[in-house]
Amino acid sequence: TVHARQRLDERGIRESLVQKTVRKPQQVIGQGAHRIFQARFVDSKRKKEYLVRVFAEIRRDAIVIRSVYRTSKIHKYWRPE
Repeated sequence: TVHARQRLDERGIRESLVQKTVRKPQQVIGQGAHRIFQARFVDSKRKKEYLVRVFAEIRRDAIVIRSVYRTSKIHKYWRPE
């Protein structure tokens, strides 16, 4: 969506990172059409671990990305298995 594209630009998140998170998430939260795909990654420049959260709507023919952000507050959002 336009909103998701704006969030990518504002937050300096690469589209390839979003695609990787959706294709091979480390966690998926939610059921039905609305889900949050999550993956941890290390920012090599800052040498810090972050969590990327991709909010998506699952449709029959596509996955529509609604919003994206990254956070260093991994413990707040990560669900133990």
